[in-house]
Amino acid sequence: MALHVPGGGSVSKIQAPAAEGVPSSTHETAADAAIDAPDRTRGPIGKEQDACADDDDPRSLPRLLARGSLWSLGGYAASQALRLIGNLILWRLLYPEAFGIMALVNVLMQGMAMFSDVGIGPSIVQNRRGEDPDYQNTAWTIQVVRGTLLFGVAVMLAAPVSRLYGEPQLARLLPFAALGFIIDGFVSTRLFTAARNMLLHRITLIELAAQSAALVGTVGWALVDRSIAALVAGALLANLTRVTLTHWALPGVANRFRWDRESAHTLLRFGRWVFLSTLLGFTATQADRLVFGKLVPMELLGVYSIALVWASLPNMILERIFRSVVFPALSRVYNAGNDFVAAFREAREPWLIFGAWVVSCLVAGGPSLIRLLYDERAIEAGWIVQLLALGTWVATMSSSRGNAALARGAPGWIAAASAAKVVALAALIPIGVSIAGFRGGVSGFVLAELAAYTVLLFSMSRRGLREFPRELGLTAILGAGAFAAWEAARKVHALLAPYAARGGVAQRVGAFAECTLVAVLTAALFGPLLLAHRAQRKRRPSALRG
Repeated sequence: MALHVPGGGSVSKIQAPAAEGVPSSTHETAADAAIDAPDRTRGPIGKEQDACADDDDPRSLPRLLARGSLWSLGGYAASQALRLIGNLILWRLLYPEAFGIMALVNVLMQGMAMFSDVGIGPSIVQNRRGEDPDYQNTAWTIQVVRGTLLFGVAVMLAAPVSRLYGEPQLARLLPFAALGFIIDGFVSTRLFTAARNMLLHRITLIELAAQSAALVGTVGWALVDRSIAALVAGALLANLTRVTLTHWALPGVANRFRWDRESAHTLLRFGRWVFLSTLLGFTATQADRLVFGKLVPMELLGVYSIALVWASLPNMILERIFRSVVFPALSRVYNAGNDFVAAFREAREPWLIFGAWVVSCLVAGGPSLIRLLYDERAIEAGWIVQLLALGTWVATMSSSRGNAALARGAPGWIAAASAAKVVALAALIPIGVSIAGFRGGVSGFVLAELAAYTVLLFSMSRRGLREFPRELGLTAILGAGAFAAWEAARKVHALLAPYAARGGVAQRVGAFAECTLVAVLTAALFGPLLLAHRAQRKRRPSALRG
């Protein structure tokens, strides 16, 4: 799993005082206390600086949650549209090698950023002192120092990496691209305050403005100089735009260099778990491609990558909702000392139902989707989508629990879950390959998701989040619905086979009919569940009070 707070780096996919506000029949053990180390005092959240005018209304948090979800989804769609437009334009302006080299630069930059992540953003969102100027300025100081150090590391690595890959351009590009670390170090903590106060509309507009600036800058540079430098320059322009807007377009503390020992101690204690979580999460999310890259031909790995894009889509969308909307909302509930369990259930339930619907569509209609969108070379991706979608469902449940852990100030459980997944991957993928080849390896990767889920299930259940029966029931409905829809799609496929055999448009029409049938049948199953949840919410007061 991997958690991202807007502008806050990443908390790898996947935080409880002596007297927690959640009923539990068992007390924490010493080991639990060690992992839950972060903040053992609670207090009311600070006054929001730019919340809704009716923030005193208990119903304002549900409204913020709904509005934030819409902005988050809309921002995601707009971001993907800009990315697609940029790719189409730049593919015609630049040479293919430029994209390959830039992909390598991005991986190296991402790796350095993730392996030095200390969770500044999540800490400000979660901690009860998150709006204290001393706390924010200390966090900002740490962030600036980190960015400067990362730039130095990138400069030192440039020449060795260039020799390793036999690509002289890397010696110049890495230091150029690494200027982004210095620029990003000056991002205002107002961005994290906005995330804490769920001002998703402002955050989304800032991110889209930065992405638009990158597109304009890259295309403009490429029109004049068709070199890879255009891609780096565009990325740096996005960094500058984002930093400028976080200082200019958001309310909050005007950052200056400050070192408060207590704040630094809290930040770094929280950050050590975030660092470990990020390290393990990066390993867990990249392990499948690293292992399969050694075990299967590159052509099959490419097919696997296509399947992974579609199978991971539900979790990508829901992870964005969980990290940018649900996590800040639950942090407010927890810091206010309100009913965390009820709030978690209310905030998560509709999205879990939505995720179950999308996953059931992929399990039932994976092969049809691939036939609709790709040619015969990618046909093997169909069954891979079906298998990976099962793992995506487990990852979605884990992600929601992980955000609950983060909201409670216990990032250590994210690290534990990621560690369990890494160990499971190391064992299950080789075992699967030895038993059933590539199909067995993919199955091993899917089963490894259960390891992370089990850790979070255990840890959060001991803290009152006993949602396993609900999750099990929803999983059973998902399985039954997917099987019924798959059978129906299979019959339609057989019925339309003579027509689809003509190939071309006829084949696409047949695949589209199958996909439509799957979507309608599964929607008929999950739609009433969502309506029932909404009706239940209207009959009782909201638990989302912060």
